[in-house]
Amino acid sequence: MVSNALNKFEPWVEWGSKPDIKYPGIYLIAITSSKLKDKKPDFKDVVYVGMTNSKGGLSARLKQFDTSIKGKSAHSGGTRIYNDLGDYNQWAKKLFVSTRQIKCNTDKLTRGPHDLQNMGKCAALEYEILAEFKEKINKEPKYNLK
Repeated sequence: MVSNALNKFEPWVEWGSKPDIKYPGIYLIAITSSKLKDKKPDFKDVVYVGMTNSKGGLSARLKQFDTSIKGKSAHSGGTRIYNDLGDYNQWAKKLFVSTRQIKCNTDKLTRGPHDLQNMGKCAALEYEILAEFKEKINKEPKYNLK
């Protein structure tokens, strides 16, 4: 059905060293006691798929996620994880993130047609990844379910 959409993602990094990315993009979350650091992402480890095409980019979205896994609602996926596991600082397992940025200008006054197309690609890529996940794992990621 779909090609391996994970090939263009960065290797997993531990949550405490999450990347500073000003561009929009897609991110994957893993919660595990496995040693994922520096490994390429695999669907078997993914518990959440998210995206942003906002002006703050991936960094701002991951900050919202961080706020939510610590108990203050700012991100629906992060809130679902918090409601399931409690405050991030209390977990025995580690949180990992993998990202794929889409370089574009999100400023409404200066962005061009190509920038708008790339912003749309962020949303399309999120659904492509969810579709491939469902095809391979036979369900959607645990915390994407509402």
